[in-house]
Amino acid sequence: MKKNVVVFVIAVVLVLAVAWAAFGQAGGGGGRGGFGMNREAQQKAIAALQEQVAKLKAFIEQAPSMQGRNFQDMSEEERTKMREEMTKRRDEQQKIMTAIDQQVNALKGGRQLATEHLQMMTPLKDALASAQKENAKETAGMLQKLIAERQKQFDDKMAAMGYTPDQVERMMQPRQRPQ
Repeated sequence: MKKNVVVFVIAVVLVLAVAWAAFGQAGGGGGRGGFGMNREAQQKAIAALQEQVAKLKAFIEQAPSMQGRNFQDMSEEERTKMREEMTKRRDEQQKIMTAIDQQVNALKGGRQLATEHLQMMTPLKDALASAQKENAKETAGMLQKLIAERQKQFDDKMAAMGYTPDQVERMMQPRQRPQ
């Protein structure tokens, strides 16, 4: 139960952080809220996010209780049923969290996700360069595998948001600021 409460608190903090960022940056980007999306799309994403958080809250409140029973005192059939129920609940909770993550990503927009990705990858690439310089082949191989996995996750996330590889490539380029 405590784990569910922690997940709920994290989700609420995420929602608040995104909402705070949305309202804090609402003036930038030429009427696009600084997110690469119009106000209507932002409002829809926030509404969908609120809906998912409400689902998560209801889900947590509906958690079955053991009613003072010890798992060890249950019959094998009861334990099996409890495990199946917990697995279903975990899967449902994961679906809700995935939907929340998708809405947060939509609010962040592609450019911010690309920037975060580059920031996350820089230390990994630096460590890879160091391992290659030191001829640590096993370490370099593990780092290359980790970098490839993270890159694939990022590419999949961007594709799910509707970005083409060309669009992602442009987002990864540093922005030229007028002087």
